[in-house]
Amino acid sequence: MKRWILGVMIGWCAASLPCHAEEPLTLPKEEFEQMLDSYQLVLKDYVGEADKKKLFTEAIRGMMASLDPHSRYLDKSDLEDLERINSGKYVGIGVGVDMQNGQILIRDVFEGGPADKAGIRRGDSIVAIDGSPLFGLRDNQIASRMHGEPGTTVELTLAKRGSTPLRTITVTRATMQEHTVSVQRLAGNIARIRITEFGGATGAELIKALRELDGQRPVEGIVLDLRNNPGGLLPSAVAVAGAFLPQGAVVFTTTGKVPESNGKVVVSPRFYGKTGSEDAYEQLPAFAQTVPLAVLVNGSSASAAELVAGAIQDHGRGKVIGARTYGKGSIQTVFPLTDDSAIKLTIARYYTPNGHEVQAQGIEPDVPVAPTVAKGDDEALLFREADIANHLPATTGEPQASTTQRPHAEDSKTFGSANDRALQAALAQLNPALPPGQALGSVWRGISAMFKPGS
Repeated sequence: MKRWILGVMIGWCAASLPCHAEEPLTLPKEEFEQMLDSYQLVLKDYVGEADKKKLFTEAIRGMMASLDPHSRYLDKSDLEDLERINSGKYVGIGVGVDMQNGQILIRDVFEGGPADKAGIRRGDSIVAIDGSPLFGLRDNQIASRMHGEPGTTVELTLAKRGSTPLRTITVTRATMQEHTVSVQRLAGNIARIRITEFGGATGAELIKALRELDGQRPVEGIVLDLRNNPGGLLPSAVAVAGAFLPQGAVVFTTTGKVPESNGKVVVSPRFYGKTGSEDAYEQLPAFAQTVPLAVLVNGSSASAAELVAGAIQDHGRGKVIGARTYGKGSIQTVFPLTDDSAIKLTIARYYTPNGHEVQAQGIEPDVPVAPTVAKGDDEALLFREADIANHLPATTGEPQASTTQRPHAEDSKTFGSANDRALQAALAQLNPALPPGQALGSVWRGISAMFKPGS
């Protein structure tokens, strides 16, 4: 039976956090009697026909939901989504969603995907799918309605930035291979490398991109853009950190309830596994670990993205620029129950190499820069981990919930544009001699040179 381990979404167990031996449990007699009494009453007196299996499944689901926002029951569809994350290939419309205050909000729209081409934008609210309202549904139920075969269509009813009037858009599902790394050449021989998510192939894509850059004119600086990156596979995050940090460098540490959850994760094949080929890091261009480096983050940079930014910051490898990150600093492990069900359980917190707790606090940038808000995006408000009900509180310092002056979320379409303030600040750090006007102009003209490794 398979076991998946999650960080933002996925971490691991066998290599870095050994699974503890099961210990005998003393069952609470009174509570179990109450549950069995309730079960019997439902079967005996409920006006409808109760599904016995569903009753216990929902009991498990409710138990997990009472813990924190990231612990949950996983059904067959959820497990298929985990397989998709590992493979980087899936059928869908190319959006990421969040459940916030009873709304289903579009968190991100994948560039060039069906939703992007149909005009769906970050911050839109999904009101109904194929004419059926979504109010009261769980995220996995919503996801199942979004799923379908390639070439089939789904009808979405949307509210623009949470307001009326409603609009309905028909989107055609497609099989998509997620390319998570893109590269842009900027003025002053600086390369902007954007990572949209830490998927199974991200490490290999990054190494390929760095090799291709090495074959062009010399790179004199790197902007690692992790804005709007929701996280992903922890081994991929370690692989990315390993491209800029030396072997053996600490990426993060973990603490949990059981001794085996307390550990230190370093740049090593033990933690990032194979990345395209066994000797990939032996072929890593030397400039990757020597040229000046800046990391761009914002309030939507979460979990694995925060780990990479925090490691680079603590090791003094580069400056972190932008806004305070999301603050998702917990690790989840997936424990199988049956062949098509499992539970995802929060087992540990993680800390940066210098011991800063990320959970509910985030990473503070070395160079704070207010987010760029595109025209029409002024209602796309930003929510962080500390704003979520029932979130796991920080154990150190003060929780960092958003203030009454809630910041705005950034649309990724503003990244790399002429008014990208964080990118301008990064260029000023990496090449102070480059005039600001020239830097912005070069950024704008450089967009046409963007390429995606593997595409």
